[in-house]
This record gives sequence, structure tokens and C-alpha cells, in this order.
Amino acid sequence: MRRRLLDARARMTADARANQVHALAPRLDELVGRLRGASTLGVLGVYWPIRGEPDLRELYSAWHQRGAILALPVVAESAAPLRFRRWAPGDAMQKDRQGVPVPVGGEWVVPQLMVVPCVGFDPRGYRLGYGGGYYDRTLAELPVAALGVAWSESGFTGFEPHASDLPMDAIVTADRLWGRLA
Repeated sequence: MRRRLLDARARMTADARANQVHALAPRLDELVGRLRGASTLGVLGVYWPIRGEPDLRELYSAWHQRGAILALPVVAESAAPLRFRRWAPGDAMQKDRQGVPVPVGGEWVVPQLMVVPCVGFDPRGYRLGYGGGYYDRTLAELPVAALGVAWSESGFTGFEPHASDLPMDAIVTADRLWGRLA
């Protein structure tokens, strides 16, 4: 399933990606504003787009302009929860061992809400990622609202989650909002 979804993602055209981000970003922005308050966004755990994930960096910049403290995940230790380093648009980045851009510096912070990329998702809000379990371990230790972000075509059925898998509080796509916060 993961391979099929990643292959489909790789075949998306630049226009299709841009159109979906154009529809997805306002839906996510409205949800975050509803959950955190439009003027008090607090510390938001966001992600740097890799491997064809929705690129929401323009939205992150808008959140930063509105006073949000942005934080990017860092794999500080294998098979452990993620840690989050404060980041602002324009800050220096470097690639980690997996080739993912992470902030060069910045203080360690604890997100009050997390925006999580999804390879796929099911109607119950379970997320399919890359298989490392980092977000599940993080959410098990840090019980904050987790908002999955996915391409509209990434929904699927027939997924049996592992005991350690945690559902997202919401999944945001270009065409709808899924989950208990919908």
C-alpha cells in the first residue's frame, strides 16, 4: 500500500500539487485557528516537505507572521520520539542522516499542536507514514492535537493499524476534512 501511494504521489503533476495545496492550506489554516485561536497560535510542530509531500511553507510563513512559534521535527535518536527545534522561515538548514532538512540551530521546544504529513490515511484517521514510527512514538509521549495532511488521492481502506498506531485528530486534504475535529 505504501509503495502504491508513494508511486501515485510521484506521478502527480506540479499543477495538480499546486491546486491541491491551494485548496488544502486554507482548510488547515481555519482548523488551526479554531483549535489554537487566530491570534494565539502558540508553538506549532510543522514538517519540511520531502518526497512529494504537500508543501505548506507559505502557510508556515503566514503563521510565523501572525506570531506562531514554528518547530521542525528532528530525529535525535533512532527508535525514539521526535524532538522539535524552533525554526523560522529563512533560518539556516542542514540535512540530517536521512537527508531531511533540519534547522542548524534553535532552541528545543514542545509543540502544542502538530501538523503531520501522511503517505496515506484511512477513514478512521489512521495515518500511513514511511514506517519508522517516529510520529506515533512522539504522540504517545506528547498528547497534543495531531492534524494529518495528505493528498486527496491518499485515502484507502483495509488497513489494520498496529497496537502502537495512533489516529490523527483530523486529516486535512484538498477536498475535505476527516476525523473527530471535522
